[in-house]
Amino acid sequence: MGNKSSPELTLSFLLIIALCLEAVYIPRIIYYGYAKMNWTEAKLYCQKDFIDFATWDAMSRFNLSEWLMENNVGQVWIGLHRDPEKDSVWKWINIKTGEGVSGNDYSKSSEWADGEPSHPDGYLSKDCGSLIPATKQWYSTACSEELQPLCFKDNLVVVNENKTWEEALSYCRNMTTSDFNYDILSPHYSDYSYLRERIYSRATTDEVWIGLRFLGGKWWLVSGEELNQEMLPECPSQWKHCGTLSKHDTNNWITRDCSERRNFICYRDYNKGGNQKL
Repeated sequence: MGNKSSPELTLSFLLIIALCLEAVYIPRIIYYGYAKMNWTEAKLYCQKDFIDFATWDAMSRFNLSEWLMENNVGQVWIGLHRDPEKDSVWKWINIKTGEGVSGNDYSKSSEWADGEPSHPDGYLSKDCGSLIPATKQWYSTACSEELQPLCFKDNLVVVNENKTWEEALSYCRNMTTSDFNYDILSPHYSDYSYLRERIYSRATTDEVWIGLRFLGGKWWLVSGEELNQEMLPECPSQWKHCGTLSKHDTNNWITRDCSERRNFICYRDYNKGGNQKL
């Protein structure tokens, strides 16, 4: 597998999903490792030291390929795999569970090189996806080949310790260093599906605390961002003055008793000082 102690190289800019200017999305930072390894080893490497394999909703193929070429990086593993239940289907690795594949079928995508993906061929079946930066295209590759892994990370920290809302707030803020400011995550982000994926397998409670609090007859975000009060009860029931996000199928914030104990989610930002806080 090579020397795992080698430092990873980080993309020099954040690759941010931007579906519209008004939306606020969570930045993903792309990394690659120097050591070469097979696809399964690469997946475990990404999940251990980062979040997971890089997938196409976390990057720009063209910007990424140009940057990899500038740094003399050749063919790399990405989180694309043939569906084990249907040979003709290719999907991204399941970020929720870290196992299997999920989502849409990408076997007909224009991202593939000519003649790709290959048909399964028994012992020599090419079931794993790779990227060649020079062509900016995907290739079906034997999973046993050894390539450099392409991983991603974001600025979120899912903490699977059960704490009250106040304890969760203090925990996040106590993580702050000279380089990074930490706080409990305020729910002004728009990509809730990604947030749910991040907490789905890592949180041990069905809901996690977020930076939403009812104080002085009004709902506030810890970050100081503006809040749409229409999405929340004008007069919440007694004690249900703190907000959670469910890891299941809802985009709605849920109000809970602040003294309940559950997991929570923090976020990291460069330490600029002077942030407005509750």
